[in-house]
Amino acid sequence: MTTTIALVLVCLAVAGRELFLAFDKRLPRAQAELRELRTQVAELARRHEALRAEVTGPDEQPAEPPAEDALPDETRQVLDRVESLGDRVERLEQEIGGLAGELTALDFDHEAQRALARSLDVLENNVAELQQEMLDRLARQEGVAPGLLLSEEGEAEALLTEAFERCVSEYGLHVRIRDQRTAQAANGGYWGTAYQLSGRRPDALGEELFAYVRGLYDPQDPTALAALLNEMASLRGGGVARLGPFTVVRTPNALLCGLLTESDEAPGEPWELAAHLRELPEDVQCDLTWLRTDA
Repeated sequence: MTTTIALVLVCLAVAGRELFLAFDKRLPRAQAELRELRTQVAELARRHEALRAEVTGPDEQPAEPPAEDALPDETRQVLDRVESLGDRVERLEQEIGGLAGELTALDFDHEAQRALARSLDVLENNVAELQQEMLDRLARQEGVAPGLLLSEEGEAEALLTEAFERCVSEYGLHVRIRDQRTAQAANGGYWGTAYQLSGRRPDALGEELFAYVRGLYDPQDPTALAALLNEMASLRGGGVARLGPFTVVRTPNALLCGLLTESDEAPGEPWELAAHLRELPEDVQCDLTWLRTDA
């Protein structure tokens, strides 16, 4: 139920921002075009009056309007343009009237815009609090483990994601939150997804994954974990995959895995993370470079 409420609130926040941007952009553009057209109409009306004065003379009484085919070409052109611009002005006035009506109905002045922005910020904070409340409850009931999947410039993102989430399912985990993630590194950017996974205690999960990897000897192993490791090994650039404390890192020269503790702050660069894993005790690190297809 909490998850459903969070999703509904997220949808409302997105819809509110789209409505805000739509109204904020359309009205000034239409008003600017209307001002320009009104200026043109005023100038054409002035020229039209000047031409009429030139035709009738300064001392003559106004006469019946001449037949259209008797008008000078320039006058006829001015009248045609006035009529055309008049139609455009009318259409724009209708459009602005409709927008103004909608804005009035929503009381969409500047203060209301600022109030809406503040409300959306509050809504987003509420969504974050609901998500955290959900994770805290799940952590008490069944355990929650963080997950992370990154590759350099998003390389093989679809294949990695499929293998990672298959592994998640195979080990009895459920994806509760997906958060698109971008990390800058010295050699470029790393794209992927951060996860919150429920269903297992992180320590037990990490130990089971690591024990399986240490006993792995066949690159054709059919399990989801082996498929994830093979996808990581096939990367041309760097990459990181984490399931709780179990961490796999790919660098141009190596494929390593190990168990990080909660007190370990994982370095940002894959090569730094690889160096950190190499410094761990022998019983919590494993070199998988033999899985690389280019080894």
